Amino acid sequence: MRIAVLVKQIPAPAEFRMHEGRLVRDGVPLEVNAYCRRANAKAVELAGAGGEVVVFTMGPPAAADALREMIACGAHRGVHLSDQAFAGSDTLATAVALAAAIRREGPFDLVLAGLNSLDSDTGQVPAEVAELLGLPFSAGVRDLDVDGCAFTARLETDDGYRTVTGDLPVALSAAERLTAPSKAPPEVYAEVADDRILRLTAADLDVPVEQLGASGSPTSVGPVRVLTATRRALRAASVAEAVDMLEEFGAFVDAPETDDSDDAAAEASPASAALLEAGTDGACATAGERSVWCFFTEPPVGAELLGEAAELAAWLSGTVTAVTTVADAADRSGLGAAGADRLLLIESAAEPSEQAAALAAAAAQRLPWGLLVEGTRSGRVVASIVAARCGWGLTGDAVGLEVSPSGRLVAWKPAFGGRLQVPILSRSPVQMATVRPGVLALRPPRADAAEPEAEPLPAPPPARIRTVAVEREDDDAGELRRARTVVAVGVGVEPGGYPVIDELRAALGGAALGATRRVTDRGWAPRGRQIGVTGHAVAPRLLLAVGSSGRFNHTVGIRNAGVLMAVNSDPEAEIFDQVDVGLVGEWQTIVPALTAELNSRGAAERMGVDEPAATSPARTGA
Repeated sequence: MRIAVLVKQIPAPAEFRMHEGRLVRDGVPLEVNAYCRRANAKAVELAGAGGEVVVFTMGPPAAADALREMIACGAHRGVHLSDQAFAGSDTLATAVALAAAIRREGPFDLVLAGLNSLDSDTGQVPAEVAELLGLPFSAGVRDLDVDGCAFTARLETDDGYRTVTGDLPVALSAAERLTAPSKAPPEVYAEVADDRILRLTAADLDVPVEQLGASGSPTSVGPVRVLTATRRALRAASVAEAVDMLEEFGAFVDAPETDDSDDAAAEASPASAALLEAGTDGACATAGERSVWCFFTEPPVGAELLGEAAELAAWLSGTVTAVTTVADAADRSGLGAAGADRLLLIESAAEPSEQAAALAAAAAQRLPWGLLVEGTRSGRVVASIVAARCGWGLTGDAVGLEVSPSGRLVAWKPAFGGRLQVPILSRSPVQMATVRPGVLALRPPRADAAEPEAEPLPAPPPARIRTVAVEREDDDAGELRRARTVVAVGVGVEPGGYPVIDELRAALGGAALGATRRVTDRGWAPRGRQIGVTGHAVAPRLLLAVGSSGRFNHTVGIRNAGVLMAVNSDPEAEIFDQVDVGLVGEWQTIVPALTAELNSRGAAERMGVDEPAATSPARTGA
């Protein structure tokens, strides 16, 4: 069995740091992306004694160390794409180069990659490589079995697991818990002989040079925006004072006070002005429709996308088109009020590859100005396949969308551990972005808007990967998006303390449970409860964070809350700069006292009851 593994060398996430508004690069150690380590380890296991594992990477000369480490962990050889011609590659240009190298060294029975890279966290390259190679693809493999020429994989989804089957060859991406990671110390992998690594330049690939590097990249990066705190960031001296502050800030009423500093900051440094000053803005092709398309599989997610699309379309004097797989007309009611002027229906397409095929065919024919895709696990795969198939620029996990003065889409994306936001622009005729559910504010419904009549799209070809079972960890993970109050736990609260958290949730009127990524990665809560860049974004009236450090990858998902409060034992924790009210101390002491104070003031009755699960949802089958 021959297996190709894609690995990426990234700056050590713990070492990201800023100085005077700039990212410090000098002296920052480099390491193999954690997800890629899992892909290599699984490949070595599957290949066994009679197989071959070839590891591919693209990067400067230092990236060869990533290959050496993976070879020291059992891979047979490495292929290093290193050439100045590759400089400035976006995800699609990177995928073009890697796919060409894999074809050159192939054929392979299996292509394995990491689910995401921890520096950008969008996971576009594996799906784009698969599409360029003509291979079926599935993301987030938790368990993998290969039997002859067939495979069975259990995939992590947003709210559980999905088991799929198919035939080799196939491309897959590895989830966090697929297997233990490949790791070797520098003194060990330094002994790997140079002749086990093949260096390829652009001239070695059967690809026109104009499709590589910056010239082959349909997206470009504008000037970064340094994020600053916009919350009150007050410290309470006692539990009673903290609750007084919550009352003052309107946490217990339906119309909480809001801090307008986000809007003020945006007005002070608008994306379009910065881009023009940097000379990166330019004319946008408008050969097709002046329409913003929104692809979604769940109506609540669609409402968020459609509202934002309506704002963008207003700038363009254009229209909004909903593209969905939702078959029941009753479930689609309200799309017109949400912003849709037209409705395209993808029927009988349960698999991401089928949805992507139908969406790509329709969009390539009509060329909308923009295409927004739900940033779910499957939605990201759909978007990546469409981008690779059509050669369009894609920004993953955008947290803000704007229109530049010349009419281009500006998609703001978190970068480098979330300390920055980076504007991404596309020069392709269709500009694409994925957006996490809950990141965008829900727009007011349009009054007296008619429901668009559904126009069925041609049926796509059947998928080569088939779903055979679906498991859900959490019966109501969508509770987070609907909740008026949320208690979000970090790793500072271990599962044994969740009953105490449940009492606090009850005192807050039945608050929903949320969690950081580190909590769900440890299996302490279902992934459907994860809040942040790779989870849900929420906008409750009140959110209380307990035991969370305050990393941006989490706090980007809570920034739309009306009032934020945090409890943490570390007075220097970043979370205190991201909230309105902070309490420093051990949660084991503060939370029971806070629960008692809230009960004494009748907070639950004043806030209303959301009626979530009585106890924290537990992981099942993990």
